Amino acid sequence: MEEKKTKKPYKHLFFIRLIVGIIFLFFGIMHLINPENFQNILRASDTPLVPFNLVFVPIAEIVVGALLLLGLISRIAGIIGFIIMVIGAWTTLILMHLDPSQLPDDLTQKPFYPPIFIPIVLALLCLY
Repeated sequence: MEEKKTKKPYKHLFFIRLIVGIIFLFFGIMHLINPENFQNILRASDTPLVPFNLVFVPIAEIVVGALLLLGLISRIAGIIGFIIMVIGAWTTLILMHLDPSQLPDDLTQKPFYPPIFIPIVLALLCLY
């Protein structure tokens, strides 16, 4: 008789999705509630379409976080989260190497940005 192979559920994927989903939700809600620092990050890194990105990115982060937490279309949500985090890592690198003399006129100091390992780790976890 032939044994039927069953697919084992990967329990560790639940915990990865839980952690990444909570982080995306946290940052998305934080960027919506308090957009000043996020706006300064976008302006200092010379990101185009600042008013659009100021609304779109937090909403995308919240949607990705919710989809990952619920386990709905998690592969697509993971890919979108990966793209968001690659752009976030690139922006963080720009801010790390930014000279204060290159800031826009109304910014007096570099805005607070997360440590570089956070977007890199999140990007890698989104692909898992």
